[in-house]
Amino acid sequence: MRLLRATTRLTLLLLITGVLSLSLIAGKITLIPFRHASLFWRNLHFRTWAKLLARLLSIRINSPAKAPDRPFLLVANHLSYIDVIVLASQVDCAFVAKSEVATWPIIGWLSRAADTVFINRRQHRDLRRAMNDVEELIKRGLGVVLFAEGTSTCGQHVAPFKSSMLQLAAEKQIPVYHASISYSTRLAEASVDQAVCWWGEMTFSDHFFRLLKLSEFDALVRFGSEPIVSTNRRVLAAKLWQAVNAQFIPVSAN
Repeated sequence: MRLLRATTRLTLLLLITGVLSLSLIAGKITLIPFRHASLFWRNLHFRTWAKLLARLLSIRINSPAKAPDRPFLLVANHLSYIDVIVLASQVDCAFVAKSEVATWPIIGWLSRAADTVFINRRQHRDLRRAMNDVEELIKRGLGVVLFAEGTSTCGQHVAPFKSSMLQLAAEKQIPVYHASISYSTRLAEASVDQAVCWWGEMTFSDHFFRLLKLSEFDALVRFGSEPIVSTNRRVLAAKLWQAVNAQFIPVSAN
């Protein structure tokens, strides 16, 4: 039963992602001269993709607070690639991701179409280029989500935020919003920190197929009500970490 569920979901996921990616790319090319129409087309497709996948994977998303209005820069803790689906289903946004994601089958294709900013972490000078891209997205009217821990974790704590990616916000005094993400399950079929959180030495393919076997799980997204501003990137990172950590609920390890 679980194998059939995973196989069916994978097939539908690939179909949904492929169709919406092609439609998104075709529309963006056609609407290049029309900025607002192009942005609407992009947001419609990306949020539709996220909502369809959340339903396909039976993710019950609870978001009790109002998300910020775009354009915005938002920092969140990072537990899994599922975070992208959860956040994109709640607010129109683009993401900052490591450059390796661009090479992932299907996901990399959609990520590029959805204006993801990729960073080569091995090249420090690539940071400035990425920050310029983030600034351009904000100017276009998009929200941008940054996972400031720099990597995903097991969900027991919020790792310290890296301040380097917040240099732009500090230099230009951009208000930064924050959100915390957590997962849980009402069933004892799998440990959430193993089946949903993606961390350590886990391989993507093995973890993803394990996640597809889950019958359902819950996601809690708590958006902070007020943005944080500072001209010092380290101070900004510390304040944002404190705000996210204060409302973060650790995942349960079965």
